[in-house]
Amino acid sequence: MHVFPHDSQQRCAVLLTVLLVSVAGSRQARAEQPAADPSAGKAAYDQFCARCHGPSGRGDGLDAKRFYPRPRDFSLGEFKFRTTVIGTPPSDDDLFRSITKGLPGSNMPDWPLLDERTRWQIVYYLKTLSPIFQQSQPQAISVARDPGPKRANRAKGKALYAKLGCGACHGTAGRANGTAAAGLTDDWGMKIRPANLTHGWAYRGGSEPESIMWRFMAGIEGSGMPSYAEAGLTPEDAWHLAYYVQSLQEPPRWNMVARATRLGGALPIAVDDPAWAAAEHTDVQTRNVVAPSGEWTDPPTILKVGIDMLANDHDIAFRLTWDDPTEDRQPPQDAIAIVFKPEGLEGDIVTLQAWPYDGAPTLDMCSWSADTGAPAEELAADFETIRSPRSPLRALAGGAATYTDGRWRMVMQRPLAPAAPEGAAQFTAEHYTSLAVAVFDGGNPDARAVSYWIDLALQSTQQQHHEP
Repeated sequence: MHVFPHDSQQRCAVLLTVLLVSVAGSRQARAEQPAADPSAGKAAYDQFCARCHGPSGRGDGLDAKRFYPRPRDFSLGEFKFRTTVIGTPPSDDDLFRSITKGLPGSNMPDWPLLDERTRWQIVYYLKTLSPIFQQSQPQAISVARDPGPKRANRAKGKALYAKLGCGACHGTAGRANGTAAAGLTDDWGMKIRPANLTHGWAYRGGSEPESIMWRFMAGIEGSGMPSYAEAGLTPEDAWHLAYYVQSLQEPPRWNMVARATRLGGALPIAVDDPAWAAAEHTDVQTRNVVAPSGEWTDPPTILKVGIDMLANDHDIAFRLTWDDPTEDRQPPQDAIAIVFKPEGLEGDIVTLQAWPYDGAPTLDMCSWSADTGAPAEELAADFETIRSPRSPLRALAGGAATYTDGRWRMVMQRPLAPAAPEGAAQFTAEHYTSLAVAVFDGGNPDARAVSYWIDLALQSTQQQHHEP
């Protein structure tokens, strides 16, 4: 395409205008940052923050024990996600960013619906809860210019990942299965777990390269994540490492309707059978069940389960994939179950977090346990059935499960329409069936994770499966 001189001049003029407007807008936004209003800040904090962080900001709100990680104790002056040197307070922008965007993977929500003035008043009020803001000033960390995705050296980043020992906590493939992962505690003695770097959606400080770079340079105060700037990581190398870590992320496929692809031939048993390429993948998030005391006592280790489904005229096959930091084949062993709402259920089970309860109905569970490796189906009255079947309805077909570098994969098959007994799930193309998963990590034996309900839809048309 030819570009004429006057076109270039016009484009430059337009670009200059855009830049000037952007700069002016940025300055205007900063100029309009409101003055502190202590009464407005306290009122907003009491309304939106105190239930978790407590009336005095000490992390002791009414809901605090139900959360992992626990809400921040602002009185200590330690803030995880900063762009400032450890030991100095975060900047106003750091606090404003955390309030606005929230902390993914935690119970700290984003607050974009609060107007900016209210968010700024909360920032000002938070600064009154700790003496650190009066004792010292934020000390900004010097960083290098972003090289961009094309110039970032991911191979160098991978070498830095190994050199700095990131795998000791996060694992070689980033699946939170490093040798030191199970023994980590925070500055207050609470058990913690390293981030699963393949779960970009759960990066609390942000999953883009800039946010990741800041974590290397600033560390995460109060946790086991140090500032690598203090260990000699250069600002330039921090970007290469950040782009490498970003490359470990595996974008999830969240679906509220999971579709089982129909095949005309035999269903696969092996986890790596080429026939699985025809399946539509669905991921579901899992969350630890709160203890009877109302407290979350163990950090979660399993945050997501992947589901692939194939069906023919008689059976349905499920391939489940999940990250687990340890391979536990002896009691307390790893185990997983697909849970179905039974036919003719009166009322509703809104969440598996609250099941079983007094008078709760049995649920149809197709479970697998690492100690036996043999999947089975049972109408279960509680979750212990998953690891210790009592009265199985039937043994299910299944191939050998695989555990590779922190990741389980297994397959089990079940009839579409079992003959008996009543209460077992039936699958047809005419209606949806509610499905959830429950999973145990034997290395974290006191915790059980469950997902929300999704709908299973059976395709009515078949795709021909040709045996290789």
